[in-house]
Amino acid sequence: MAFSPLLAVFLFAVAICASWAILRLVPRPLRPQAGADSRNDGRYAAIDGMRGLLAYAVFIHHGIITWQYLHTGLWTLPPSRLYTQLGQSSVALFFMVTAFLFWDKLLKAGPEMDWPGFVSSRIYRVYPVYAVAVLLVAVLALASTGFELRTSPLDLLRRLVGWATFKAPPINGLENTGQIVAYATWSLPYELLFYAALPALAVLVTPARRLRPALVSVAATLILLLYFRNFSLAVLECFLGGIAAAHAIRRPGLVRFARSGRGLAVALAGLSAAVTGFDTAYAPLPVLGLGLFFVAVAAGQSFRGALTCQPVLWLGEISYGVYLLHGIVIWTAITANAPVRSLVGEDAGLYALALAGTGILVVAVASLVHLAIERPAIMAGRRGRALRRNDRAERVPA
Repeated sequence: MAFSPLLAVFLFAVAICASWAILRLVPRPLRPQAGADSRNDGRYAAIDGMRGLLAYAVFIHHGIITWQYLHTGLWTLPPSRLYTQLGQSSVALFFMVTAFLFWDKLLKAGPEMDWPGFVSSRIYRVYPVYAVAVLLVAVLALASTGFELRTSPLDLLRRLVGWATFKAPPINGLENTGQIVAYATWSLPYELLFYAALPALAVLVTPARRLRPALVSVAATLILLLYFRNFSLAVLECFLGGIAAAHAIRRPGLVRFARSGRGLAVALAGLSAAVTGFDTAYAPLPVLGLGLFFVAVAAGQSFRGALTCQPVLWLGEISYGVYLLHGIVIWTAITANAPVRSLVGEDAGLYALALAGTGILVVAVASLVHLAIERPAIMAGRRGRALRRNDRAERVPA
């Protein structure tokens, strides 16, 4: 059954309302500052807001796929181009965000780029929430198999190590274990590959050639290529959009145009063309359209403040948790919940309401994980890097 585009509008509205309500419970110092023109607390505010909407779009994408799975037993792309692109275009834009933020940092730092600090920041940023997701996946997989050991203990340990290293093998004989996270973890190896390759790519744009980080980078990149073995060039080209944007925002004339009404129209045209004109986001032409949209956002185009209002910025704050944990919430609240499945049955309207309620849970769970785990880990990483910088400064002779 094809769902109306109005369902997506409804679900986005529910998410923003849920975010607004949760913000009333968040201590004021931890709330994002709304209305920033280009940057918010040293970050690109429009990009932060966009990330929140992208993560929730992936939730909607997987919610529609889950409806199909409940009625066909197949986990496949939706027949609707819109609901397919809500997932694929969002992930493509996530890759552009990653490339932009770190290429921008590289252009600013030049040969002074702190590579150990970069690695440390990525560990503190990526792994704590991922570890929570892996723990929940393991528990839910064991629960789905009746907490009865169906493989050898050694095999179970090997599968858990696979999950801990960003693979998604079956756990305890549950072949569709990856579905517990809606298979969303497939994108993380691409992020890791970009992180690994960045010091080697830095020799292209920095005047000083730092040999040791470049050699370590090449080795790490080769190890990842051999370990995962299934990277797609069509997906990797999405990172080029973020790199191009990092150079584009250094042209004042282009930034002024991107923030103008005409820039807004061009950005929307690029996004619309990519989403409505192609069956996949992972091809040169849709990546070009998404890239035009992303350049405008990176330049500070907030779409009349839509990307920089406080509830949307909060969705951006919790976007990583929304992305990683939404599949777990869908699995728990719908897929593995027999009473809900029985209640919904063939009624698409009831399923839409169930999905809206699940979306509220996603925002609530991601907010809790952000406040309890993600944000403390990020702050701990910052303190550690500050201590190392101070230590190095003390060792430098006057």
